[in-house]
Amino acid sequence: MPLPGVPSVPLAGRVLRRLVACALVVFVAGCHVAPGTPPARIELSAQPNGVAVSPGDGGLFITDDRSNAILWSQDRSTYEAYAHVPVVPGQPNGLSQLVLAQPDALLVARFGFGETGALFIVSSHGGAQPLTGLATDRRRLGLAPIGPGRVLSSWFIKRDGQPITGGVSLVSYDVATHAATERDLIAGLTKPVGLAVRGDALLVSDQSRNVILRYDLRVLLAAQAPVPAQSGAMVAQVESPDLLAIDSAGTLYTKCHAHAVCRVEPDGTVTSLADDFQDARGVAIDDARHTLYVVDRAKSTSPTASAIRVIPLSR
Repeated sequence: MPLPGVPSVPLAGRVLRRLVACALVVFVAGCHVAPGTPPARIELSAQPNGVAVSPGDGGLFITDDRSNAILWSQDRSTYEAYAHVPVVPGQPNGLSQLVLAQPDALLVARFGFGETGALFIVSSHGGAQPLTGLATDRRRLGLAPIGPGRVLSSWFIKRDGQPITGGVSLVSYDVATHAATERDLIAGLTKPVGLAVRGDALLVSDQSRNVILRYDLRVLLAAQAPVPAQSGAMVAQVESPDLLAIDSAGTLYTKCHAHAVCRVEPDGTVTSLADDFQDARGVAIDDARHTLYVVDRAKSTSPTASAIRVIPLSR
């Protein structure tokens, strides 16, 4: 049975409701600022991080660190629990990106804090199953599917007294058995977060270095050893880029600066779309509806709830 929106499946869980008003787009130094309608807010009683869009009906999947679950909404205002990821006793919840890997399965990354990094597959039958055989000391962040049973994973390793080192790997997995193998494609990144693939181009945001880099995916897959990070071409300098989304024209969207979300054109031009976010996290594009969804995660001391921000995109 396929996932919701590809079409629907049985769901369970609490309903989280409320729609509220929008906020203003203001200036971010060093970037162009896009005029237009301020992004609307869909307020959430959750601690969201990643977001993905169903290709069929435009329904949303969201990772929630409060319940360590994946939430789903078909109407983009009412959210229900779709699947729960096993909680690690004594460790904070930390679900990173989630992606539609194929019509009947989601993949979600667990950050893992250097101990329990993992990827989970979630089928339409519910329940999250870990892919076996992967290194658990890798702090998992971005994901980008590149075909059945294959997904790119960004990660970094942080050990006491040692420099942070990160990379991008190819994870090949069996949907039925959940067995997986991992091959490193890029080495020498610092803190790679976002991944986006368009054609033969792989885009990677290295948050610690404030850059977005482009690699030839064909070269990476054919190489006998991981290619060095410096072999990537710089697309743009962006302060604190995070998870990435890419549209059909090759334009990227990501968090930028402390409180903004930016558009990055293929020529490297960076434009601020809004800079009133509490903490921008995941981004997802609904190309069919020309809409960008951005997770706006509330700070622990904030009186304002977390939200999904809805930004119309020009056609």
